Amino acid sequence: MTLRPSALSRGKPKYLALVDLIERNIASGDLRDGDRLPPQRELASDFDLTIATITKAIREAARRGIVTARAGSGTFIRVGSQRSDHHQDSVDLSLNTVPADPTKRFLDAAFAELAKRRVGDIACGYEPATGTEAHRTLMRGWLSARSLSPQSECILLTHGSQQALAACFFALTKPGDTILCEEWTYTGIRRLADLNQVRLEGVEMDKQGLVPRSLSDKLKSSGAKALICSAVVQNPTTATMPSERRAEIAALCESANIVIIEDDIYGHLSGEKTKPLAAIAPQNVIHISSMSKSLAPGIRLGTMVSPQSLVPALSNALVALHWTAPTMWLSLFEILVISGAIEKCLAAHRAEARRRLKLYEEVVGHLPQLELPSYHVWQDLPDSWRSEDFVTELAAQSIRVSPAHHFAVGTALKPQSQVRICLGGGDVDQLRNQLLQFRSVLSRPRSGSTII
Repeated sequence: MTLRPSALSRGKPKYLALVDLIERNIASGDLRDGDRLPPQRELASDFDLTIATITKAIREAARRGIVTARAGSGTFIRVGSQRSDHHQDSVDLSLNTVPADPTKRFLDAAFAELAKRRVGDIACGYEPATGTEAHRTLMRGWLSARSLSPQSECILLTHGSQQALAACFFALTKPGDTILCEEWTYTGIRRLADLNQVRLEGVEMDKQGLVPRSLSDKLKSSGAKALICSAVVQNPTTATMPSERRAEIAALCESANIVIIEDDIYGHLSGEKTKPLAAIAPQNVIHISSMSKSLAPGIRLGTMVSPQSLVPALSNALVALHWTAPTMWLSLFEILVISGAIEKCLAAHRAEARRRLKLYEEVVGHLPQLELPSYHVWQDLPDSWRSEDFVTELAAQSIRVSPAHHFAVGTALKPQSQVRICLGGGDVDQLRNQLLQFRSVLSRPRSGSTII
């Protein structure tokens, strides 16, 4: 088995080029399941790369599941039937989804009812980009569960919360602007900031979310145009703000004359009754919600509740982004509401989330402070582990979780010793097996298992 330096791809980082070369050799049959890679020092010499670059390449290859490290033995190729069989029993603990079983029968029935309607007419028509009056009225009931009672013209319908966030970036910012967010933030926000050439600046967090003192300092020094945050089951940390904290955050932003973009995607799943930021300061908060974490991620239906002054700008952004409202999904949602199935779906997901959190506590032995239903957990690691090394070790066993640096904003100088584990994929038996392996690595000293 020979890896030829001359075969490295050009135009990409060298560590990725080396991983790509390993994958090509696997595809061609030059590397087979169980083949041992040369020692890292030998690879560094052959490819004229640093040890650090080789180590980074091996970690990426382990993350992709194409190599595995055996302490004291070396790094080995992991392909073929053995890997495929393992993956049949695996679930992706890095993917923040919801399970299908709790709501399957309700959604199947709603789709069957939808098929009886004139679906062709629904699919072939154009609706106003922000939704019809009837559909906005329908969504007011959904929003009332979050203590919101907006005027009809302030409800804007979207193809999910990610599109709503995109509309906010397009409407409120220009390249070079700064937006504040939590120091650990949802990766979709980071992607939108990069796409729009907007700078994100992280605000310090504690177990109750944004720290008001840190926000006050950032408001004075950053020149930010907006704040994006979550008050309920924040992703990734699961932090939830108490009512006093929310009132303080809202007052600080109102005083500084900057708008809050409230990502309330977990609000309905949580069943929480504390008023959201948008109910505290409706003239200064854009509230975003969707069906992806309370029904199913494939149902691309979301809402924005906007201050009246921002409706024209946000409406214009939505026209550019989707031209027509998500009419098919609105028709499905209407069926769920009329039949009463929507409440049954929410109750089923809350019960299943609590069941899986209990399983996590039983298997792993510790559940970070979390009082509300959630399908993700933010886990601190023992002092001996860095999150990147821990994730690499898990990947070598075909277990995927998300390291802290995927979510970090302005925290480069802080130790990154957390991972996010998602509990919504697969069935409970599959999840239990994955968590048992997770616990095994969590309890293992880093020095005995880290790729070096």
